[in-house]
Amino acid sequence: MVVRIKFLLLSIIILLSVNCVPKEEAVISIGQIKITKAEFEKDFAKFNTSKPDTKEARKEFLDNLINRKLILREAETRGLDKEANFLEDVQDFWEQSLLKRAVDKKSKELFLTIKIGDDEIRDFYNANKDKFSGKTLEDVYPEIRLVLFKEHQKKAVEDWMNLLKKQANVKINYKELGITEEKK
Repeated sequence: MVVRIKFLLLSIIILLSVNCVPKEEAVISIGQIKITKAEFEKDFAKFNTSKPDTKEARKEFLDNLINRKLILREAETRGLDKEANFLEDVQDFWEQSLLKRAVDKKSKELFLTIKIGDDEIRDFYNANKDKFSGKTLEDVYPEIRLVLFKEHQKKAVEDWMNLLKKQANVKINYKELGITEEKK
């Protein structure tokens, strides 16, 4: 796992260092760390969301940016970036970020295919009339549509996960794990 993390970090460094566009002049230098105006503006826009764009806000952000870079440089000097716990944290963060992106993207794809027709809503209403306290179909139409949409969402995600499991040929030794095997 540590080899995988080192490879990931090396790949990121290589990708960041390969730049076909001419280098912009640094407007901030902190030892070997160079920050261009474009990088400063991007970070300022990204992290300064709660304050208006004023000279004071920019100065405060600049001070915080320098402090962050100095602390990071100190951490690297002490070798904290090479500690196993840190590398595990990087791996966990990478996995969580990639997982979130993959699920978000697939969810959008799946949810665009969900169609709920008037007949399905009417059938649901008729099968569950007693739960609607005498309200008409028109009164509960949006609520039923949402319930059915969520059911379809859940089913679509379950189907996707089952397909991924089947394609990956997942095998589990439940006995060794001390878990009762799932019945299909």
